[in-house]
Amino acid sequence: MDIPELGPLTPQRSNVLSRAVGRLLLTVFRWRIEGQVHNASKFVMIIAPHTSMWDFFIGLASMLGVGFQSSWLIAAKYTWWPLGIFTRSLGGLPIHRSASHNVVSQIVKAFNEDDQLMLALFPEGTRRKVDKWKTGFWYIAAQASIPVQLVSFDYDRRVTECGPVIVPSNDIEADMKKIQDYYKTVTAKHPEKFGGEYL
Repeated sequence: MDIPELGPLTPQRSNVLSRAVGRLLLTVFRWRIEGQVHNASKFVMIIAPHTSMWDFFIGLASMLGVGFQSSWLIAAKYTWWPLGIFTRSLGGLPIHRSASHNVVSQIVKAFNEDDQLMLALFPEGTRRKVDKWKTGFWYIAAQASIPVQLVSFDYDRRVTECGPVIVPSNDIEADMKKIQDYYKTVTAKHPEKFGGEYL
């Protein structure tokens, strides 16, 4: 199985066992990985389509198989001791979701404070079909001055594709059009649930 090599700047897991488990899962799923994970110490990775619980398992197998370290959002109330030790070790990034806290600002602060951080997000925000994509990832990247890598799960080709890298401009509409154009040719697990505009 051809597995992309990681660049020296990309946040990585150095666990040989976890990589072996991930590659075994990819073999069992008859799944492969194409493209390259972005070689940068800080960036946002968005993943689409998201229409099935299988997306979680495909994503986990891909992350473990390649060996990169990805963070994901979790409500701060679930990071109390000792559970917090476990969730943080898996990449959980605690977020306060109360009305008095701005989630985008919290994540930008985390990017500014950390030397290495890759944050993976599903812009659809749910497995159900949505009318509009969430654009928080774009504001995070723009405010933290970091790029966004587009990653897709194509169930027709059985491929996780590490796609293009977008550097946010001053025009969210133009950027979001480029982003969604990339995903138009991707086949979701449940195609009837995939869609939605960005504004």
